[in-house]
Amino acid sequence: MHQSLGRRLMVVSLIASLLLAVAGYLGLRYQEQARLLEQHRQQAERSRQELLALRVDLQTLLSAESSQLAQLEQQSRQLAEQAQQLALYRQVLAPDGGAELLLAQEDITTLAEPGLFSYRLVLLQPTNTGNRVTGQARLKIRALQDGQPVVFNEEILGVAPVTLDFRHFQVLTGQLQLPVGSRAQTLELQLELDRRPARTLSLNWPTPDNT
Repeated sequence: MHQSLGRRLMVVSLIASLLLAVAGYLGLRYQEQARLLEQHRQQAERSRQELLALRVDLQTLLSAESSQLAQLEQQSRQLAEQAQQLALYRQVLAPDGGAELLLAQEDITTLAEPGLFSYRLVLLQPTNTGNRVTGQARLKIRALQDGQPVVFNEEILGVAPVTLDFRHFQVLTGQLQLPVGSRAQTLELQLELDRRPARTLSLNWPTPDNT
């Protein structure tokens, strides 16, 4: 009986030793797995930070490129405006008389609403007399509608007569509305001048698609 009890104690002791060994092994494995998991987490965090930094750098580069493109477009517009102004001043200050009055187009722009346009015109007196030009100017448009030539007066276009009073040039600006289905061909400016004969100045409509 004592021998049987001794063998049982030995078995229990052996099992306990085995359990302790397994627990120790599992503990070491758990620590190793935890260490590896922490390393992966740290690596993932570093990768995330690097990705965020790359995104910031990319956004900075795109923003700088967009800003440079906007500056180039603005400079291009400024150069075009300066070229127009230079041509205008050359006409105004031309030493030889030439025509008594000239009509120069600076800009005719299509707006968002169909048939609606903004315009900027310059009426010139290129001679050196310096006589004051006074009177009224009325805008008309010669166009095609349903294949037939028509003339739209200021009432149809929604513009008002302009009072003229200048020595060298006067800028005329505003908006006009072309009727639906019409295609403008010529812009005309009818001048009713004080102490001068009435006359009409015209220029070709610049916009090909103006319906």
